[in-house]
Parts: sequence; structure tokens; C-alpha cells
Amino acid sequence: MPALDFHPAPGTVVQFPFSGYQQGHRRPGAFHVFRYEESSDPRQVRAQPHRHDFYQLLWLDKGRGRLVNDFSEIPFENNTLAFFAPGKLHAWHHEIEPTGIMFGFTPDFFYTNADEPGLLGRLDYLYDGIPMLTLNGRSAKEMSQWFALLYEEAGHSLPGRDDIVRALITIILTRGRQHHDSNRAAKVCTKTPDATDQASGSLLVQRFRMALEQHFPKVLKVSDYVRILRVSRTLLNQELHNVLGQTASEIIHNRLLLEAKRLLVHSRAQSIAEIAYHLQFRDPSYFGRFFRQRAGMSPGTYREEERVRQAAT
Repeated sequence: MPALDFHPAPGTVVQFPFSGYQQGHRRPGAFHVFRYEESSDPRQVRAQPHRHDFYQLLWLDKGRGRLVNDFSEIPFENNTLAFFAPGKLHAWHHEIEPTGIMFGFTPDFFYTNADEPGLLGRLDYLYDGIPMLTLNGRSAKEMSQWFALLYEEAGHSLPGRDDIVRALITIILTRGRQHHDSNRAAKVCTKTPDATDQASGSLLVQRFRMALEQHFPKVLKVSDYVRILRVSRTLLNQELHNVLGQTASEIIHNRLLLEAKRLLVHSRAQSIAEIAYHLQFRDPSYFGRFFRQRAGMSPGTYREEERVRQAAT
């Protein structure tokens, strides 16, 4: 089996591009699918914090371990559905090697863009919170069957193959959304709409969130997103504030802070100055003021404290 075309360097946040996946059933530029246990040297690659430039769905029917999701750890064991939007930072630590199916697809294959995000824009679980669900009983059996069918259909070359694959992705994502919402509803006696629920119904908020992830960190000005989305600044801020309680500028700044924390913790090979320039700050001192104002400490102090905390866990 061809090896994964990845050569991650220690101490860096690695992005695994879609083009690096060469095994299993695949259509270049569209999708790939393979059995999780058949990928070459998975422990070395997956244990390092990394992200993808494509959407990824995983069904792990067996196995046990921990998923590192940004700065939290989530245990998993058998019958686990995981989903990652492009740019989501994560790492896997296996205690029992998992088996299952991994499916990746590009935004273009699923017909999504800033104007019409479609289903992907309505799935808040792809972008917020814990990107993993544990299923059981009939739900687990059903999900296993959908993934098995997805694997089988992706290996065909018959006319209409892509349409069937898209239909199966739609089913899996929608089932994931239903289970996610059911789990969230079960945690409260009466489910009331929150900001995330409202965001799912706001087309402009969906478009802004997806555009931000698509263009980050090269595009950071609200005026640029106003141009990309072809709306007025007033309308964009009004809609974001009504749904999420924040302005576009605040959301961009929060995204910058998250990325800064990721790089400070997981990209040890980069200096603070290099991180500042990567995030489009005009100089390291400005980056330091920005970070201190929002995190309550300097970037250097944050990096050191997180290293100590992680070493102790």
C-alpha cells in the first residue's frame, strides 16, 4: 500500500493536505476513503497535533484512546463518530489501535462556497465544541452500515458514483447532527434555542464563519469580509450580534487568539516573533499587547505555563 505522503517536523503544527492521501478508493480533488487500520504508520502521523485542508469523517467501530481537541482531551472507545472541518487542530493517542473507516472530501466536491454553504454551513458541530460522538445499539449499527456502503460505493467507477457518495455524506452528516442535538437536549430538561442553534438558521452567519476559516489568517479586515460576502458592514455586524452576541471584529480577534494559542503551544519550533508575523501583526510588540489584553499574560508566559501543564498531565 502506498505510504502517506507526509513528513511532519517535530515541534510544529502540521497541515496534512488532501493531496497527501494516496491510498484506498479516491478521486483526486474530490474524495478519498480507506480503512483506518490500513493507513501506513498511523501512530507517528496522528499523534502529532495536525489539521487538514479538507473535511474528514471517521467511524471507529473498535479501539480506545484519547482525542486531543485544541486544549482539551476527550476519551473515546468503540462506535465513535468523529468529524473535522478544515483547520481543526487535533491529535490521536491510541491505547487500543482502532479499526474503522476514514473518509475525506473537499469543499468543492460537496458544492459549498461563501455564497451557498448549504448543509455544511448548518452543521455547527463541525466548527464548535467536541467533534466526536459515541453511538450505541441501533444507532451504532446504522452508522456502521452507512460507512460500509460509503466505502463500497466510492470504489466503483459506474456513472452516478459521485452522486451516491454525496448522498451518503449527507445522510451521515445529518444523522450526526441529529445525535449531536439529541445529546445536547438531554443535558437540559427543556431545550431552548441558544446562540449555536440560531447560528444554524442564519445564512449570513454561516457564510461569514466559513469564509473566515477559508481565508484565515491572510484576510483579517472586516472590510474584506464585507466585500467577500457582498453585504454592508452594518448588516453583517447586526446579524452576528443578534445570533452570536459579537461583532465581526470581535469574532476575528477571538479566532486570532485561538490560533496564537495553538501555535504557541504546538509549534515549538517557531519563535514568538515568527508567530506574530505569520498572524499578520506588524511587529511582535503589537502581538504581545494584543495577546496580553485578551489572555491576561504575555505570549511567552502562556507558552511556558502550557508546557509545564502538559508535562504534568
